[in-house]
Amino acid sequence: MARSGVIVFTFVMVSGLTALAYPNIGDKVTWSGTFKDTQGKTTEIQITKEVVGFNSDNKHWKVKKHTKVGDESASETIETLDLFTPEKYKQVLENCEKQGGVIETLETNPGKYKTCKTSTTDTSGVVIEKWWGDIPFGIVSKSTRGPSGELTAGELPLMFATLGL
Repeated sequence: MARSGVIVFTFVMVSGLTALAYPNIGDKVTWSGTFKDTQGKTTEIQITKEVVGFNSDNKHWKVKKHTKVGDESASETIETLDLFTPEKYKQVLENCEKQGGVIETLETNPGKYKTCKTSTTDTSGVVIEKWWGDIPFGIVSKSTRGPSGELTAGELPLMFATLGL
């Protein structure tokens, strides 16, 4: 990637992502990066999301999220009606620039991925950037920058993705 300070990320494919549709039970992604606290201390962070079930009665997906920050970890399982799909990815790309985003290609070890980079700024001036791509859960990378442009929550690039069977 052309951005400075970016952690080069590896995208591991158990099977070709374009060969199978998602969402599906067993879809799993892991993002890994760093978090910088207000004193400047940097801590490793890892977030994993996995589709663990589907309720055919109410059409809700069950998603387990595991977060590890330094030595602390937490897990939760939620139910949701809406997960990212290849069709949603196409809509995101089609509307990217109209919605204020930028089409960018991110290069990974196995190849290049076309993404829509979006940026949002909260009331304190913190900027959250997300790169949306054709993968389960949609987010290929995310970064959080303080009002002066410094990385605060670091970069969380995709490290691993598995499509369900």
